[in-house]
Amino acid sequence: LSGLTDLDCQLDLAGDGELRGLKEEEARALGREDRVSFLNFRRDVPKLLSEAQIFLLISNWEGFPRSILEGMRAGLPVIASRVGGIAEAVVDGHTGFVVPRHDVESLRDRVRTLIMDPEQRRRMGAAGRARYEEHFTLDRLVARTVEMYETLIGGRTGAARQTSPVA
Repeated sequence: LSGLTDLDCQLDLAGDGELRGLKEEEARALGREDRVSFLNFRRDVPKLLSEAQIFLLISNWEGFPRSILEGMRAGLPVIASRVGGIAEAVVDGHTGFVVPRHDVESLRDRVRTLIMDPEQRRRMGAAGRARYEEHFTLDRLVARTVEMYETLIGGRTGAARQTSPVA
């Protein structure tokens, strides 16, 4: 946000942790404390997401973060670091943007793009919601897991039949 002083934007950070005090100091030092809200641990995340316009997950390390799926389910365009399994969920340029880790300029450019273009936010958010529905709902994940097990079990059975001696 420190490089987006010409834009009217607000960053809401949901969650808490040991680095919170340091991050609050950073916001003050950059003169952005009026634009950053530290919301603590929240149980009303769906409500927060319904009030948001963009979902950000800027991280140095991740596995496959469910929080991105929550943002996609809420119909938000996602901007996230290219770490872990993030690119498996976010289709760069279609459901949001995936930026290189530590690349502040790319991040700032992508945030600016979505703040300035409400229609692109809407399109990407809708595409993210559709991708969530197609690939990441609980029913879809369970079906794919069952499918995988059935394939593995069927493959083993078939292999065992082929290698057994014929009488």
